Amino acid sequence: MNNLGSRMHAVVATVSVDNVEEARSLLPIAREALVSRAPGILCGYWLEPIDSVGMSVLDFESREYAETAASYPVPPMPGVKLLTLQIREVFAHV
Repeated sequence: MNNLGSRMHAVVATVSVDNVEEARSLLPIAREALVSRAPGILCGYWLEPIDSVGMSVLDFESREYAETAASYPVPPMPGVKLLTLQIREVFAHV
C-alpha cells in the first residue's frame, strides 16, 4: 500500500461482448499491456462473459489511483461496449 493508511480501491466494469473469442484474443494488446503500466495497479482480472456480459476488476493502491485509471481514455475494442464502471473500496482480500 502507499502513504498513510490509504485503502485499496477497485475499478469494477461490466461490458457487453459480441464475440467472446475475438475479445479474448485482443485482451493482451488492448487492455493487459495498458493496465499493467497504470500507476498504483496491484492486480487485474477480466472475467468470462456470461450471457454476453463480461466483467473486469482492477485493484489499485488507493482511490486516487483508481479514479485516475477510470478516467483514462482507452481505445475501443471491436464488439465490446462499456455498460457500467464503478470504483469500490476493497474491504478485504487474501
